[in-house]
Amino acid sequence: MQIYATFEHSRKLELGIAKLQSNGISDIFAVPLKRIKDGPKIIDSIDHSDGRSLLDKGFVLATVFSTILASKGFEWDLGPIYWGLIGGASGIILGLLIELVEYRWQNKDKLVNVLKNNKYSEVILIVTCEKNQAETVSNILKEHLALSLAKVECNP
Repeated sequence: MQIYATFEHSRKLELGIAKLQSNGISDIFAVPLKRIKDGPKIIDSIDHSDGRSLLDKGFVLATVFSTILASKGFEWDLGPIYWGLIGGASGIILGLLIELVEYRWQNKDKLVNVLKNNKYSEVILIVTCEKNQAETVSNILKEHLALSLAKVECNP
């Protein structure tokens, strides 16, 4: 029988492995997962969307700025077309900067926690044991703060 469990990488995991070994279970396989550092995308694709678009405010501000500056451009030297383009470009840039500052501000605490103690990395633990030892192994893993647990029966 195989038992799969996920843990946060901590001392509790190490103590759990030591307790399993002291109970005579030696077929233990631990796989640390590497955290993927993936920031926001400027433009989301159909296949991958994180629910946050960095250009929404930029497009709204571009519309507002280009409309206002194009109407004022009739009175100014460069004319309405150039002032409309200047307003559109400045609106997109300003909106993108606002979104990036908001993103940094909202995710600052999460980033500090990851850098401080690497709390978000996980470890997958695979324990192979006899069917009569499965309940003991499950209890030991639960005692040592397993995040999730699964049992798979292996038929030789």
